[in-house]
Amino acid sequence: MWESNAYITITLDLDEPVEIGDFAAMFAGIGEQFEAYLREHHPQLRGKAQMYVREVRQGSIVADLFPNIPDLIGYMDGILIVLGFGSLFSKRIRNLISGQYIEDAKKSDIKEIGETIRAVSHDTGGTMQIESLKFEQGVWSKNLEISFSASEAREAERTLADQKKALDAVSHVDHERVLMTFERSRKSDTDLDKPTGELVVIEEVTEKPKALIYGSELIEKKIKHEIREADDNIYKKGFVVDANARLKDGRVVAYVVTDVHQVVDFPD
Repeated sequence: MWESNAYITITLDLDEPVEIGDFAAMFAGIGEQFEAYLREHHPQLRGKAQMYVREVRQGSIVADLFPNIPDLIGYMDGILIVLGFGSLFSKRIRNLISGQYIEDAKKSDIKEIGETIRAVSHDTGGTMQIESLKFEQGVWSKNLEISFSASEAREAERTLADQKKALDAVSHVDHERVLMTFERSRKSDTDLDKPTGELVVIEEVTEKPKALIYGSELIEKKIKHEIREADDNIYKKGFVVDANARLKDGRVVAYVVTDVHQVVDFPD
């Protein structure tokens, strides 16, 4: 198998012809997930997943994923990396089918996993099977990681959609008459209700700088006046404001300033 001591086989057994975009997305999604797995679990490696279609048979598509891993690891380590990825990826699919979210998933993970199961989820009644194979002591051995149906793939997609909505959900918390200072400012105008590229700190909420959003043209005009035209350094000023903290996954990601009560000059 081209000097590879371990690989993963994907078998699509579909009732209908697979759409080319779905077929390509399956390989792209798995490849991206493998690279993400290496970055997280083996950051010293610069591996790159490569896909090779071994054969296409009547009624099914059999494809092998061969990882190209640098010669920085031992023979057994290469096997463990491939099998570890196969086990983790299959566990994620099983959890999604049962309605469980992917732990610590980013939007990119949701997109990539969705791509890998799209070919079977769009089929009427097909199946997808993932197996891992390893070569030890002159013998190839095979292990079934997961096999799931088109209807189960659609269940997984519904879970992915729900998790994406949860990641997209943004809650709001109002803070009145709090002191805001600038960490990064811009003189140019920006669209309302969108991040400006400026960073501010409201220590009463968190000491970390967060994105600034102007709640109205009047608010933007007041603050931009201090940035553009005032004689003093903007970073030596404080703004007593009403601000709406936008939260995502429980963390503040931005402040929408809705009123400016006072501008304070800090002593040198």
